Amino acid sequence: MSRKLELSIGKLERLRTEVSETYESARAESRLIPFGQANIIGRPNIYKGVQAKYAKVRKLLDEVDKQEQRVEKIEKVEQFKEDNELIKDVHVVGKSRYATVGAKTSVNNVAYFEDKLAKMIELNEASKAHNKRRKADEPLYKTFGTQITALRRKVESLKAIESKSKDDASNISESAQRLIDDGQVRQWLKKPIYYFVTGLRKVALELNEDGEFIVSKRYYPSSAEDKQTVSMLIGKEVI
Repeated sequence: MSRKLELSIGKLERLRTEVSETYESARAESRLIPFGQANIIGRPNIYKGVQAKYAKVRKLLDEVDKQEQRVEKIEKVEQFKEDNELIKDVHVVGKSRYATVGAKTSVNNVAYFEDKLAKMIELNEASKAHNKRRKADEPLYKTFGTQITALRRKVESLKAIESKSKDDASNISESAQRLIDDGQVRQWLKKPIYYFVTGLRKVALELNEDGEFIVSKRYYPSSAEDKQTVSMLIGKEVI
């Protein structure tokens, strides 16, 4: 069990305990009020405390439901990782138990995509062989030419990014390394050629041939404030 799952289960158990304790407290307070006792105009609401506790119970039950779904989502993600040992980065769409889990297009998953490509090619060859020798009354097997081409391009793209990031890392300037060490930029693990500027939204730098940071054309700053921030970081005016 991961630390993340352990903490989520712990929170769920605490919420359930709080629901039980609050509910019992509301019942105990309710029993102290004479059955059928009505509120008297001009006096405090004798049911105020009980009503507040029952309202809290309802709110807590909503939190319990959300936390149960969160726990189930984390369990689903961890099971997916366990079933696919080559996957290092997971892509999750959705926040509930119905979340879709898959492999993120990341350089950390190159081995997974290469393995998937090899298996798909093998299956495709088997399907083609069957279709070639099949009898008239036998069904055609599905082939995967289009999917293989797309997956091969993905692998080539990720490996190119991985190679470039390694080359860049071996030729990084002192000023660029200082920005990384100071936490002013953070490398994107999915595509490590990009270094996002801390505190800015979707603004990134890249390393040039001299190991110096330049502004990424893909993640270029749009506002004057962002351009000024980036200019101060790289020591060059960003227009």
